[in-house]
Amino acid sequence: MTSTFLDDRIDSGAELKVYVQKAHGFTLPQDGATPIIMVGPGTGIAPFRAFLQERQASRAPGPSWLFFGHQRRNTDFFYEEELAELQDAGTLKRLSLAWSRDGDKKVYVQDKMREEADEIFAWLERGAHFYICGDALRMAKDVETALTDIIASRGSSSPDDAKAYVEALRSSGRYQTDVY
Repeated sequence: MTSTFLDDRIDSGAELKVYVQKAHGFTLPQDGATPIIMVGPGTGIAPFRAFLQERQASRAPGPSWLFFGHQRRNTDFFYEEELAELQDAGTLKRLSLAWSRDGDKKVYVQDKMREEADEIFAWLERGAHFYICGDALRMAKDVETALTDIIASRGSSSPDDAKAYVEALRSSGRYQTDVY
């Protein structure tokens, strides 16, 4: 992680070359009452902390749901206390956790999504925005596949209609990704 690099591996006062890359369009909905679903395993949680902090500061009434996961709960539950405080404050309505190395079977965020399929579809039907942040190679594709499957099964639609639903979400700004 960058913080480890800066803290442990760079001498104080050293000069580094950096650049800022904007996450075009990766923003909260203008209406704070709009529900949001965020999927950010590992370091993908970073922008969602900011989303939740913004919602708390603005007293946005819309429900927020975070799917977070990593390998092991004991060592990889980033911001556990902060997330608990956000839940206690009512800013984070739901927190779904996936730990891929804690049991006999690997559990990923897309597995947790499938477990919550009815509720995810209900949130989407109520206008929720859906966000993904993190690994572009596998996780983002697996999450989109799970979302499409959820829409097909819960919306009683064909796979092609479910893909069109996701594309409609994307084109309306309700489906946003920040993947790398």
